Amino acid sequence: MSTTENEKGSLSSLWDSLSSVRLTIPLLIVLAVVSIFGTLIPQNGTPEEYLRIYSHSTYKVLRILGFLDMYHAGWFIFLLALLSLNLMACSLRRWPSVHKFFSQPEIKLENRQWKATAPGRRFSLPLSARDALGQIQSSLSRTFAQPRALQEEGLGYLFAEKGKLSRLGFYCIHLSILVILLGAMIGSFYGFRGYVNITEGEAVDQVFLRNGQQVQPLGFKVKLDQFTVSFYPTGAPQEFKSTVTILEGGQRVLTEPIRVNEPLTYKGISLYQSSYGVASIEKAILDVVERSSRRGFTLSLQPGVRAEIPGTPNSLVLDRFIPDLQGIGPAFQGRLLEGDRPVENLVILQSRPEFFPHKPGRYEFRVREIQPKYYSGLQVNKDPGVWVVWAGCLLMMAGFYMTFFMSHRRVWVRITEKKGETQVEMAGSSHRNRSEFEKEMDRIGQAAKEAVSSKKRRRVLQEARHDQL
Repeated sequence: MSTTENEKGSLSSLWDSLSSVRLTIPLLIVLAVVSIFGTLIPQNGTPEEYLRIYSHSTYKVLRILGFLDMYHAGWFIFLLALLSLNLMACSLRRWPSVHKFFSQPEIKLENRQWKATAPGRRFSLPLSARDALGQIQSSLSRTFAQPRALQEEGLGYLFAEKGKLSRLGFYCIHLSILVILLGAMIGSFYGFRGYVNITEGEAVDQVFLRNGQQVQPLGFKVKLDQFTVSFYPTGAPQEFKSTVTILEGGQRVLTEPIRVNEPLTYKGISLYQSSYGVASIEKAILDVVERSSRRGFTLSLQPGVRAEIPGTPNSLVLDRFIPDLQGIGPAFQGRLLEGDRPVENLVILQSRPEFFPHKPGRYEFRVREIQPKYYSGLQVNKDPGVWVVWAGCLLMMAGFYMTFFMSHRRVWVRITEKKGETQVEMAGSSHRNRSEFEKEMDRIGQAAKEAVSSKKRRRVLQEARHDQL
């Protein structure tokens, strides 16, 4: 065997494998399994985040295998490329037979096919073949589809078909998968997913990517004008909203609120409300009671600013606000001063003012009101391939509709004139829902007979009127 023949045999074997469904099914199973891993394993996290979840050896194995950034891993892209080639090869392999349906419709059946026609689809008419052809052609147009006519010596043929596009459903589904994969790859390589925390009154023009090690410029600034949060009676957050302004070139472009599931999109970048927290305290109002005299005072304090306790040599400084102290709740760390000398370190809890980390001091403190300055946590996504994915989904829906809800139905009629009588034979074919098509064929045949009978009755009436005149 020559080298050329060996090469042809190898190429033929490669083509057979690439265009086989036996390759498609394992590929889909493998992609489904690794996608489950990609869902369960957090993607693009920082090493610190992974080491809190996994041991160092497990983290190292996952990083080497590419499971920490799976959708950018070379082996995953190879699997997608192989699936795309497989779908294209399968489509090309089936194309000749499909193309034949469109370019070379089978207007005439072979004699052996006509012999297999059901007896109920054969009937005789007391008309000429030419008249019968015209009547049945009109009947088919009304009850099924516009037929094509072909006449030969002593024979007439009609061919009509419906639902021819159902033959393309297979290709629509394959093409939709390729389009969805293309959209996903565009979003993966040309988009990003990041996050940013913005404090009220501040603006940012870049975000941190999910791995926490890179920043992504936005091309514009996002300023948090105001953050508001409302709570249920139980204390759980009911709704939180960020009112942001987009700034470009120092000019205000737009101001809109961002709520959960109501993102703001600008220049293809979507900002989602993700989280919130207290960045700092603008002001705190405390009730102070001197233990020895039971005198009460109300102090308005700003963090880091000394506030005098009236009528005493003491003053109070709040050094730090802790949003949640060991699960007990919000708390302040501060100092009680006498002159410039610290005399007591304080921990003041908002929800449990009776709590004393040490022995009770000179004063009792109760937090009456806190005016917090919030930060808003925004998830920032850019996915330029999302519209390509949506187009692929619509194409897939069209493909499924054509494949499962449409059928290619064909009707053939042969008309033969013998001994002053016309013989009509009808045959049909449907590649789906054949039982329903058999009923439709019965209706078509009945309509054809009634059309011919109706014409015959009209001719008899016309002749009777003519004789009377």
